[in-house]
Amino acid sequence: MDRLLRVAGRCALAFLLVLGVVATLPRAVREAVPDAAIGGAVLALGALGARRASRRPR
Repeated sequence: MDRLLRVAGRCALAFLLVLGVVATLPRAVREAVPDAAIGGAVLALGALGARRASRRPR
């Protein structure tokens, strides 16, 4: 259960990180980037976090 909460926290952190990066972009760039690309970046970062969390300790 603890691991699941850590993964969920990392996914939330990735989401906020991507939103923060998008917010700092100029308006013209934000409008040019499709929403699917932003969602894909969030999913990719979440998958990376889940993959790292699921590894067994050495």
